[in-house]
Amino acid sequence: MRVLIVTSFPIPGEYDGTAMLPIKITRALKRQGVEVALAYLKARRPWSRPTVEDFEGVPLHTLCPPWWMTGLRRLRRAFPFDVVHAQHYGGATRAVAACAAFGWPMVYEIHSLLGDEVERDRLGRDWKFHAYVALEREVFRRAAAVIVLGEPVGEVVVAEKGVRPERVRVIYPGIDLSEYERAAPDVAVPGVEPGQPVVMYVGSIVHPNQGVPILIDAMERVWAARPEARCVLVGGPAEAGQEYRARLGEHGDKLIVLAGRMPEEVVALTKRADVLVHARLACRENYSVQSKLAVYLAAGKPIVATDFGDYRRLLGETGAGLLTAVEPAAVAEGILKVLNDPELARRLAAATGPVAREYFGMDRNIERYLDVYAMAMRCRASRSRSAVTTG
Repeated sequence: MRVLIVTSFPIPGEYDGTAMLPIKITRALKRQGVEVALAYLKARRPWSRPTVEDFEGVPLHTLCPPWWMTGLRRLRRAFPFDVVHAQHYGGATRAVAACAAFGWPMVYEIHSLLGDEVERDRLGRDWKFHAYVALEREVFRRAAAVIVLGEPVGEVVVAEKGVRPERVRVIYPGIDLSEYERAAPDVAVPGVEPGQPVVMYVGSIVHPNQGVPILIDAMERVWAARPEARCVLVGGPAEAGQEYRARLGEHGDKLIVLAGRMPEEVVALTKRADVLVHARLACRENYSVQSKLAVYLAAGKPIVATDFGDYRRLLGETGAGLLTAVEPAAVAEGILKVLNDPELARRLAAATGPVAREYFGMDRNIERYLDVYAMAMRCRASRSRSAVTTG
């Protein structure tokens, strides 16, 4: 089997969950002996010529708009892939015309719902939003399979987008668990003394849906009971951290922001946490499970998170996390329960490993991807036979 993974963002690019997911899928496919190529369908600087580079032994093709069709067709001649794995709505909407024209089976992996990604401040009013909606509608019609990162997204795809349930698969964003199984060096966090409890969050600290302001407000209540605790935000941008410190006033020096950290650094930092927190909002954009939950579970630390979407299934029902209401007082209460009850913290931490391995271990998830690819190829073969019979 040969797989072409297409993106609308550069590889390697920024080390966030969106960019890292296709990289991790590529690495896992290679370990399985599957041939892979990458295509970055670039929109800016449309006059740029196609290029081919090497990414970890995998050919990485960069194609601008004039070559999205012809360039992909030439790529197919050199690398006769069996399926196109389109990442996010950008990769899918840029590749759909070539897939439709040349009969290539497409698998569309939705990182999060389109309506919450495009034109956040003018949702539904801007021409860009309407253009993407129209293009994505064609993707849903053409895609042989759709991968979603959460059960609620799958429900939306079926109910609102008209995709048949049998074409939808839930695959959570996987990670290489071996990175966490290896012994990690002790990390000194600036501003944190040995023995001080650490409440940690990993990810973007500026996107509203992540709920960092809720965590900041919750920490004021935590510090009233546990003034020696420290809150560490691993993510950026750094200037947002400065605003949070100013907002905290006298407690500002108890907030540490570590921006610009590489994935291997994040592994070591999570080992220093006493509790990992995700106070995400109960909104449509959070229907998808993000890669931070995989990181939290793999770290083997107690988790406090707000009760929304698949977190109930993955954390609440499994005992791998303590779920709270989406408001600062409840989040603070959850954090204090974990910090003040070593036995509860131990139970929560002990439950994380099985959940990480079952739902987020990339070695396990890659089998799920291969099953979806096989389904997409069968779908193409069935359509071809139908076309021959009809003709």
